[in-house]
Amino acid sequence: MSTKLRVKICGLMAVTDAIQAESAGANYGGMILSQGFSRSIPPETGREISSTVGISTVGVLVEEELEAAESLANAAKVSVLQLHGKETLAYVKELSKRGDWTIWKVIVARCRAEICCALELWEPFVDGIVLDGWNPSFPGGTGTKFAWEEIGRLRDEFSGNVELVVAGGLNPSNVGDAIKHLDPDTVDVSSGVESRLGEKSRELMESFVVNARSTGCGKNGL
Repeated sequence: MSTKLRVKICGLMAVTDAIQAESAGANYGGMILSQGFSRSIPPETGREISSTVGISTVGVLVEEELEAAESLANAAKVSVLQLHGKETLAYVKELSKRGDWTIWKVIVARCRAEICCALELWEPFVDGIVLDGWNPSFPGGTGTKFAWEEIGRLRDEFSGNVELVVAGGLNPSNVGDAIKHLDPDTVDVSSGVESRLGEKSRELMESFVVNARSTGCGKNGL
């Protein structure tokens, strides 16, 4: 795994925004493939984005049936599946067998003890863990920050094979603080780099990437 801090721009809804995210220096482009959310896109748009950019694309799925998850992932040609919801271990194991993709599992970051319990459960079966802010009404992408200072550095709780992704309320102004407290491999932003809902700002994306990379370099240092 690279020692360089990685950046994911999530909630991409248009090819032009995906191209700008890649140009800004993002490593991942995230797309909401489950329907019914403010930034949901059809899988055909996801496929167009995946086919256009050179960065890895991440399909965000919210409690989809197994067959639907497989169908959406294949239709959008994503390389990473980010799972928000109450998926079982059996579900994740089976989904990982059905395609050439990696699996990220979202953990709601309410307290350190709860996170550590979830890590113990999920880490052997997934490729990445996403820490996201908690909002009782939405599964993610709400711009909800969690208590980085209280949770603190989690690196010692992770094996070297699992990617630690931090999301939830990040923006160009606070991403440095999140990195200092949590030492992630990847930082994940959506609403924090938008000029309006669903529309990414080139300037904000560039600022986010610069500020993130100037602060952190991933779990192993430079």
